[in-house]
Amino acid sequence: MDISVTIKNPFGHIKAITSKSYAHRHLICSVLSDAPNFIGITDSSDDIDATIQCLNALGADIVHIENGFSVKPIKTVTKDAMLDCNESGSTFRFLLPITCALGAESSFIMKPGLAYRPITPLYRQLADKGCNLSPEGSIPFNTKGQLKNGIFELAGNVSSQYITGLLLSLPLLKNSSSIILTSPLESSGYVDITIDVLSKYDVEIKRIENGFIIPGNARYHSSGKADVEKDWSNAAFFLCAGALSEKGVTVEGLNTASYQKDRIVLDILKKMGANVSVQSNFITVKRNRLSATDIDASEIPDLVPIISLIASVSEGTTCIFNAKRLRIKESDRLSSTCDMLKKLGASIEERKDSLVIKGKSILDGGIVYSHNDHRIAMTAAIASIVTKDTVTIKDAQAVNKSYPAFFNDFVKIGGITERIK
Repeated sequence: MDISVTIKNPFGHIKAITSKSYAHRHLICSVLSDAPNFIGITDSSDDIDATIQCLNALGADIVHIENGFSVKPIKTVTKDAMLDCNESGSTFRFLLPITCALGAESSFIMKPGLAYRPITPLYRQLADKGCNLSPEGSIPFNTKGQLKNGIFELAGNVSSQYITGLLLSLPLLKNSSSIILTSPLESSGYVDITIDVLSKYDVEIKRIENGFIIPGNARYHSSGKADVEKDWSNAAFFLCAGALSEKGVTVEGLNTASYQKDRIVLDILKKMGANVSVQSNFITVKRNRLSATDIDASEIPDLVPIISLIASVSEGTTCIFNAKRLRIKESDRLSSTCDMLKKLGASIEERKDSLVIKGKSILDGGIVYSHNDHRIAMTAAIASIVTKDTVTIKDAQAVNKSYPAFFNDFVKIGGITERIK
């Protein structure tokens, strides 16, 4: 699906959607619990649907009801379950160690793009602890054997999803385990979210200087109802739209004390000169004189595309650094961000682990490719605020991965969309 978009002088109010990060974790903890649960997920997506499908295939009973999902835990693990992860890296990397901890002989299927994304560090740890796995990149990817407790060593600067997968699965083993980080932890906010959600199910993770201690034989306890907070990473697109708007854009429902590191978008926008107003449950951002700044991307990889757009129309030169891990996202996100913005007329240079962006007063517009990456597609749409011509986004359906209603909300703030095919 290709879409032509334009928007000038955006103005309006949208409600933030459910946090995908929190939703994945609540769903997984609920199916491992001792009693049914209601999870208040008001907005689903392709990734969340993939996790639900996989958990149901393992023996859970998750049903969509008004304002969320009814979850009945796994009582008996399904033998030879087929788990379709679609394109969800979180689904695959979280459930792979869980199926091993459950001793489930399962087959994971997925889109080729996900199979190509590396899992080597996690793969080695699981294989060393009793799991018989298909070669990396296989479709289907089969698991056999029983995960054993012990010491798991992982680099902290590769993917926090490996750490989360182990934190969710190791409490299922009879004895305690530890995760030792061999390098400083990046994207720590995602690990904080995991530990926060686990604590809500009475599973307590102990932090140590270079890692974590995970209790064995833990009992996941359901309280019967779980509210899921709203998503900062997707709200960031509309907060940044506000930074390009004279009238401003308001986003409702975000938790300013969230463990989600992407809340830092407000600090970045303030530093770059935007007017930011926080009043109770509402955040409004308006344009002011925007200036370049240097940005460390190690904790906020998902913000890089949209912040790069803001930098493209800010005075001065912005450097976004410590961004190496963006190369193993849905696309090589350093390359795809650079390609998309260059095609729109931005002055941007891709380096080994950074982007250097020289600000201009206005961009050109034109045809861009989503690279099958939801964050590239959404950034391109917001870019039409500051382009002379319309923006046509090829494969714009990529937004369905995390934000199926994105273009509906885009229209709410004044956007015009036309489906090309």
